[in-house]
Amino acid sequence: MAVDASGLDGPALDDDESADAAPLDLTPQPGRDVAPRARSTRAPWLKVALLAAVVVAIGVVLANGLGNATTFFYNVDEAVEKRSEIGDRRVRVQGNVIKGSIDQRDNGVAFTLSYNGSSVDIDHRGDTPDLFGPEIPVVVEGRFVGDRFRSEKILVKHDENYDEDNPDRIRDAERDAERNSKAAGGTGTGR
Repeated sequence: MAVDASGLDGPALDDDESADAAPLDLTPQPGRDVAPRARSTRAPWLKVALLAAVVVAIGVVLANGLGNATTFFYNVDEAVEKRSEIGDRRVRVQGNVIKGSIDQRDNGVAFTLSYNGSSVDIDHRGDTPDLFGPEIPVVVEGRFVGDRFRSEKILVKHDENYDEDNPDRIRDAERDAERNSKAAGGTGTGR
């Protein structure tokens, strides 16, 4: 292909400072080192390990925080009926303490809990709440072991009528609180 240079100024093509003044050197030049840089193999594993640790930590926090939320709640009659389904899972069972069934032991108390015509024997390890007693509705938390329910926690249930229905217990609790407050240097409950 021929170039028509008639419209171009001839002397401008021969300028020493122009780009075309020197012949082009087309000999191959050594190129840059194009080999990939060796990456640190530790950095990606460190990131993965850190991410795994964070995921495990979140899992532990969620499991502990939601542990109580996933504990099933049954009335005594339901727990007795579903005993085989429950297996050895941790559950909460609600019922009333049967009068005359409370047996204080060295490391806790044994008693019978009933609800809606069914009953279950409870072995509780640990202290009982102050309001625990016969004919008091309670919730026990634990698991079945054989035919008995092993409890580690007892919660006493009461409604808004508790004060009216149990004036002696309220009076005793107030006296005890006042004695404890005075012993600690307080002024009492003032109720």
